[in-house]
Amino acid sequence: MRGVAEVSPAAVDAAASALSAVTGFAASSRVRLQGTHAVLTYGLDRSEVERRRLVGLGAVTSPGALRLLLGLPIGVPVPMTRLGRGERAALRSAPRGVVRVEAGSVIRLAVPPVEVGLAMVPARSWRQGLELAGRFAPFCSRAMVLRRRPRDLDVLRMEADFYGIGVIVADEAEPEIVVPPQPFERRRFTAAGWLFLEETYQQVALAEGR
Repeated sequence: MRGVAEVSPAAVDAAASALSAVTGFAASSRVRLQGTHAVLTYGLDRSEVERRRLVGLGAVTSPGALRLLLGLPIGVPVPMTRLGRGERAALRSAPRGVVRVEAGSVIRLAVPPVEVGLAMVPARSWRQGLELAGRFAPFCSRAMVLRRRPRDLDVLRMEADFYGIGVIVADEAEPEIVVPPQPFERRRFTAAGWLFLEETYQQVALAEGR
C-alpha cells in the first residue's frame, strides 16, 4: 500500500480504530477493491457465514445469481412457473447453497454475509483522496487518510463536506479527524451493491483464514 500512497498501512489501521465508534464496526481489514487499496470497517453475519461453511459455499460473485436472489423473498417458496427465462438460466448455474429447490418451487437461502460501515483510502493529496474515496459512494461511508494537513485546509473541508467524505490526518501522532464521514444512506439494494459485499467477504474471509 505504501507504493500507492505516502500513508503507511499502520496509519490507516489507526484511523480505522479511531472511527470504529462512528461506524459501529470494530473489525477492519485491508482490501483491494474498486481498483484501489482501502481499509474497510465491517461486521459479519455470523449465522450466514456458518451456514455457508456447512454447505461449502464461499463468496457468490456471479451477477446473474445475485440478480436472481434479489428477486426472491428470503425463505419463501416461489413456484418455478413464476420465473422468467433469464431467472431459470441463472438458477441452473447458481452455486450450491444459495437456494433450495423442492416441490416445484425455489426458496432463497443466501443473504449478504457481511456489512461494510466505512471505506478508508490512503491518498497522496486530498484531490486524489476525493477521487479514490468516491469510488465507494454507492456502497458505504467513505474517508480519505492523509499524511499531513494540506495548506488549503478550508478548501478541503468544503469539498469533503460537499461529497460527504471524511478526512483523517494520520501523521506520527494520533489520527486527527478533520472532517467526519457522513453516514451512508442506501436508496436501494442492487446486484452491484451485493457483489461489492461478496467481494469484500471474499477478501475478509481470506484474511481471517476462513
